[in-house]
Order: sequence, then structure tokens, then C-alpha cells
Amino acid sequence: MALEVRISGAQDFKKLAAQIRTEGRKDLSRQLDKALARTVVPVEKSIKLESAQTMPKSGGYAGEMSRSLRFKTQKRTGGNSASYSLITYADGKAERRDIRALEAGNLRHPIFGNRKTWALTKIRPGFHKRGTDNAADEAAQQMDEVVREFAARLIK
Repeated sequence: MALEVRISGAQDFKKLAAQIRTEGRKDLSRQLDKALARTVVPVEKSIKLESAQTMPKSGGYAGEMSRSLRFKTQKRTGGNSASYSLITYADGKAERRDIRALEAGNLRHPIFGNRKTWALTKIRPGFHKRGTDNAADEAAQQMDEVVREFAARLIK
């Protein structure tokens, strides 16, 4: 399971992507992708920090969860819309961790000394939402700067 944060409907981003596509500037498109990837770094750090503060310290799950968190970005532009997504997931030893359950406040884990019996521990829900909310203003500001910078490059 993965969680996704999406910035969509940003008119400036849509216009910029369309203009880059129209001009066939693949170099600018790649540079835009790299610049946009930098805008989500504060969000990633904030989610990791919230995860470390939310998950149980005993048993080492907080550190384990923070280390296993992974992020993927995805840019989509079309005729009528444009969106930039940050997808969050976490790899476990055998399969992906259930981020949605953790976000809901349910941590399922094996009982110490008995790996066949699993228990459910209630944790503070909303670590992902708090992480994205805490960094949303900074990410939006950086996104705006990137769009303005690339718009200025196209005008030249």
C-alpha cells in the first residue's frame, strides 16, 4: 500500500509544461523534472520525522520504519490538467508495509519470541498527513519558484 500527495490543477504548471512540450525542449523538461523533485524534499523529511515520532520506540520499530520509507515522484501533464505526485511507501522484509493501516493508527506486528502470533498495537494516527501538512507551505513556495524560474527561461 502506498499513500500519495498530489498537487493538481496548478494553472501555471500546466501552461509551463504545455509550452515546454510545444517547443520540444527535452533538455528543459529534464531540468524541470529535477527541479520539481527538489521541491518535495522538505515533505519527505517531514514525513520521516513524523514517522519517527509516532512509531513505538520499544522494539526499534520507529527507526526501522523511518529507514524503510521510500518516495517516488510522478509528473503528469495533459490537455486539461497537470499534476505532480509524491507517492510514499515502505518496504518490509518480505513485503511492503501497510502504510494505510499505520496512517489509520493500526500497527500489526509479531509477538516477541513467537513469530507465528501477531498483535495489533494502536498508535497515534495521521503521521503521513501531519508530515505533509507541516511541509506543505515550504513545498508550495519552492514549486512556485521553480515554475517562475522555468517560465523566465522560456521567455528568453
